[in-house]
Amino acid sequence: MNGVCAQLRFFTSDQHFFDCDIMTYCDRPYEDAARMNEDIIRRFRESAGDASEIYILGDIFGVKQPDSPLEACKSVLERMGARERPFHLIVGNHDNMTREEYLEAGFASVKHRDFIRIGDFEFMLTHDPCMVQPKNTLALCGHIHTLFRENWQPERNTLTVNVCVEVRDYKPVSEIDILDIVARSAYRR
Repeated sequence: MNGVCAQLRFFTSDQHFFDCDIMTYCDRPYEDAARMNEDIIRRFRESAGDASEIYILGDIFGVKQPDSPLEACKSVLERMGARERPFHLIVGNHDNMTREEYLEAGFASVKHRDFIRIGDFEFMLTHDPCMVQPKNTLALCGHIHTLFRENWQPERNTLTVNVCVEVRDYKPVSEIDILDIVARSAYRR
């Protein structure tokens, strides 16, 4: 199983590091932003420590930006393990640095939207699920925090899976977990 786990990709979004307002907005169980940051990083490392790749689907920071976003982003990514494996950013509405700054901070790629294959399925990766999702497709998203965990639209045969930290116990979601969600859904190829 370790060989299989070492090949897993993980997905997460909306950490909102350093943003104390998100604790109230989303009823996060933290006393302050520093404790929130530490707990999210700890849970991340415990869950995805052996991941082969990480996808953050936006909003690594929130409305309240750290004083030096580039240095803070470097520090957070290093603590999450970006030197050990590639991290990819799908830009969110609060991701305000330039593409070059995110690359300098440690991301292997920075895109506004992407498409990847997980098992036999192609998924759209997007921050905001309001992006147009074609019929008969699957998507992973962030942005919506606690609005839904999964959203099945039978008339369009679309399934959108929310990977925001609030609905995933502040941990990333593995591609095995994603395939389990698809298997339990009514999505049909």
